Amino acid sequence: MTSKERHTALLEYVTEHGKTEVATLAEYLHTSKVTIRKDLDTLSGRGILKRERGYAVLKDPGDINYRMAFHYDNKQKIAQSAASLVKDGETLIIESGSTCALFAEELAKTKQNITIITNSVYLADYVADYSNIQIILLGGTLQPKGRSLVGPLTKQAIKAFHVDKIFTGTDGFSREFGFTGEDLTRTDTVREMTNSADHTYILADSAKFRQSGAVAYLRFQDVYQLITDAGISEEEKSFLSEKGIRILVAQ
Repeated sequence: MTSKERHTALLEYVTEHGKTEVATLAEYLHTSKVTIRKDLDTLSGRGILKRERGYAVLKDPGDINYRMAFHYDNKQKIAQSAASLVKDGETLIIESGSTCALFAEELAKTKQNITIITNSVYLADYVADYSNIQIILLGGTLQPKGRSLVGPLTKQAIKAFHVDKIFTGTDGFSREFGFTGEDLTRTDTVREMTNSADHTYILADSAKFRQSGAVAYLRFQDVYQLITDAGISEEEKSFLSEKGIRILVAQ
């Protein structure tokens, strides 16, 4: 098992079982406690979970790092597939969210001379150590748990730019209303951000299609392409295709 596979399995276990002893993780993953401690150092250093004395612990449920731990493997696959849609030298808008942060990191690892315009302080910090990308951070009001910038200042700032592609996440899905969100201010901000791009791409793990957010977010006609994982049902794929949305299923 590679370190990446082990990290994914570790996160999935802690997500399912909650606070977990190092010894339990070592037994579950058939490795040593020394290796598990190194894995926890890596994951906690990236903010994905917390390490307490002898234990691995998930973050606050409202924190973006907590959300990062859910369906982590699928999110990585989505990020890798989405990166295949980007060419060296492009300027993109990338909105906030855990999958968007992984996508930005994948671009940093595999592309050259990418410029990312974002409202996500979390994303900017996540890829800050990479020298081959440029980050333009929009202004606005900080939402602490999601570490994203929203509101009138963000909406005004984005009007200075026009790009071909914006990549954004979603909190849920409704056949009646389209893609949905949970926070009114964030969804209002992102709708304005999509006006600065010719094509809107949604990064969403398949679990998002089993829940509906409270706020109407993006209509079907506003979305150019969806990048999701293999868990999406054939029924949903057919429905979205009929709405004119291209679908890329990460493998």
